[in-house]
Amino acid sequence: MEKISALIPILLEHSQRFSDFWNFHIIVSLGVLGFVLANEGIASKLRVRLLLTVTFFLIAVYSVFSLSIHQQRQVKLWDALEARIATSPVEFIPEEVDYIDSLKPTDFGIKIGALLTADLLVVLAVWFIPKMKD
Repeated sequence: MEKISALIPILLEHSQRFSDFWNFHIIVSLGVLGFVLANEGIASKLRVRLLLTVTFFLIAVYSVFSLSIHQQRQVKLWDALEARIATSPVEFIPEEVDYIDSLKPTDFGIKIGALLTADLLVVLAVWFIPKMKD
């Protein structure tokens, strides 16, 4: 276990990136929703809606690109950990193997799906909340 104990914090650091992006999305989304709800007149203008939509599209592109890089690194590191365990399984007690298995990276589709769904919900709110108030 000592041989791989230095790799575990790196793997956890890569997993933390999704939480970082998710927190960023939550803050920006709440800010935009607050703006739309507080400024119905301004938010109902086509230019403002288009600007917010383009902004969320750019955030989505950046998030997909950045998370894909971290996901690739995380999967490679995970594969290395699995290979290390497979080559010397007697060095690990079952609890250590269970812990390491719990570190398996979440599927990239699930991560991106969550972020893009959040973006889509905010964009829909930008386009439909001001119309509902009219």
